[in-house]
Amino acid sequence: MMTKKRLLLIITILLIGAIGIWGFVLARHGIHLYQARQEVKSMLAGGMDTISPAYAFQLLNEIDQDLTVIDRSLGWTYPILNNTGKTTAQIQPSVRYLKSMVKYALLFEEKLAPIMDQSVENHAEMTSFLNDLLGDQALISQSVYYSEEITDYHAKIDIKALPFRFQDDFLMLEPFIPIIKSSGQLLPMLPEMVGMTQPAQYLLLALNHDELRGGGGFITAMGTATINSLVNIDLQLQDSYQVDDLSKDYPLPPQPLQDYMLAGIWVPRDGNWSADFPTSARTVQQLYELSTGQETRGVIAFDQQAVQQFLTVMGAIQVDPEQDLWVDASNVLAYMQESWGQSGDSENWWANRKDFVAILGKAMLQNLINTRDYKKMIELGKVSKNLLETGHLMVYFTDPIQQQLLADLNLDGAIDYQGGDFLYWVDSNIGFNKVDAVILRKLSYLVDLTDLNNPTARIIMQYEHPVEMEVPCVHEATYGKEIAYTNMFQRCYWDYWRVYTAPGSQLINAAIQFVPGEYLLRGIDWRGELDLISDLPGLNMVAGLQIVPTNSLRQIELDLALSPEILSYQSGVIKYQLNLFKQFGLNELPVIIKIKIPDQMHFVSIPENVSVNQDHVLLEEIIFKQENFLIFSFSETKQN
Repeated sequence: MMTKKRLLLIITILLIGAIGIWGFVLARHGIHLYQARQEVKSMLAGGMDTISPAYAFQLLNEIDQDLTVIDRSLGWTYPILNNTGKTTAQIQPSVRYLKSMVKYALLFEEKLAPIMDQSVENHAEMTSFLNDLLGDQALISQSVYYSEEITDYHAKIDIKALPFRFQDDFLMLEPFIPIIKSSGQLLPMLPEMVGMTQPAQYLLLALNHDELRGGGGFITAMGTATINSLVNIDLQLQDSYQVDDLSKDYPLPPQPLQDYMLAGIWVPRDGNWSADFPTSARTVQQLYELSTGQETRGVIAFDQQAVQQFLTVMGAIQVDPEQDLWVDASNVLAYMQESWGQSGDSENWWANRKDFVAILGKAMLQNLINTRDYKKMIELGKVSKNLLETGHLMVYFTDPIQQQLLADLNLDGAIDYQGGDFLYWVDSNIGFNKVDAVILRKLSYLVDLTDLNNPTARIIMQYEHPVEMEVPCVHEATYGKEIAYTNMFQRCYWDYWRVYTAPGSQLINAAIQFVPGEYLLRGIDWRGELDLISDLPGLNMVAGLQIVPTNSLRQIELDLALSPEILSYQSGVIKYQLNLFKQFGLNELPVIIKIKIPDQMHFVSIPENVSVNQDHVLLEEIIFKQENFLIFSFSETKQN
């Protein structure tokens, strides 16, 4: 008969063996996961377009096995770990967060294989691939499930509480979270958005950033893209002037267009006056529908920079088979300018001067539809995101849910005040020319916080017109005697400028130049009557008029009293946040930001590339992104 001691010994041996096996299995998968971690980091650092799909999915399947075993093995310990410390409490949400991320990626392994293997060879196969992908309700349901699960676990993770060596791993995944979150909402709507269920029609706006307006460049051409599937798109673009139907009852345009361009009606080509893109998009949509009777489910606006950037990825495309004419990123701008002025002495030149827009657009679209290279598709996606962030590609959806997805990704082009200080300078070319192609700008913002209860700021906007030819400033709609696009650069710059600032700011003084009536269409002097009623809700505005002759420098200076509410206080630290916006369509904006604080205080944290002096910091750089956030914090200096 087995004694109690012997039974206890057997149980102890079995328990130790089980723990040993448990520990061995856990350690084996943990070590493999740690090694795979290095490979994943290397792949992400190299870029998605450098990754071998077959190897990536193989690695993800191995990681999925590791995480599944680790999660199952640690399951009984989670209640203990969650209550034994801040760091150990991160283990369960971290493991399940990573596990859900991998499961989400593996959902698409089989579906994307035809594209990754480059086995899709024609339009019929591409249509079949898209129908199979977007028509798979089980796939869509699972993607929604995992995107929500990833979002939930992500919210439970405190990256700063993780061991330092793993913090970078989780930070590398952060950019994917908004995309995954939005994909769970987007995928169920995607078939309808891309015309898989019925044709989807979008309004296209070809903008000219050589003639800036609030919502980007002047609308030089417009039309529709009717999508029957992603490989069957009917593109129609025409000169924006040809859209006008003067038999329609158009509304009155914004007051500056009435005052300085003598516009009596608001036609579609002038619809993007607002500096808030969703507002501009809705206005153009309404005016286009009034003109043509066509309803659209969204707006896609792009300028020359977008065309050039897309061609850097797409490569050369043929625009004229008869002449064997090809364009690429290096010569497309010259092609546009030369095509605009081609046959300038012909009778029908004006009516045909923008025909190249539709020709180029259709050639680029056909190239895109014929693309089967997944690496090129990934690169086009990256370029599109960059163009959205820099204000050269703008998208608006009529459906509020779809529009909110853009807002969640901060890609909607909306100008929203989110607290702190705010600065957004907007120029509108009202001179019937293309002078924005050559105008050089520099924006300085000098903030004085030495009196925390009464902060002030000075805005200095400098303009340089580098064209050396002296020309008289005649405000008229003319193309000149010699038709050439670049001749439109050799004009004076008529500019209706607007600057938007934080709520509570007040204009103290303005150093501006008056404009004699002889330089204006209406013949009435502009004596510095500034417009102070903002057209953007929640923001203050100062607006006025200026003329910049060729071969000259001009400068506008505005002194403001800022609200003390732009500052926030926490635990003895004062935070100053500046929301700095660059105008849509503007390629770049050199800025100088100077922040001065009280003598008895010192800076605690500042953005990169900022030089620190005794009582102020200075930032000099060129901004390219449309939206920029700068945070400065400072506190009282302790006396020894």
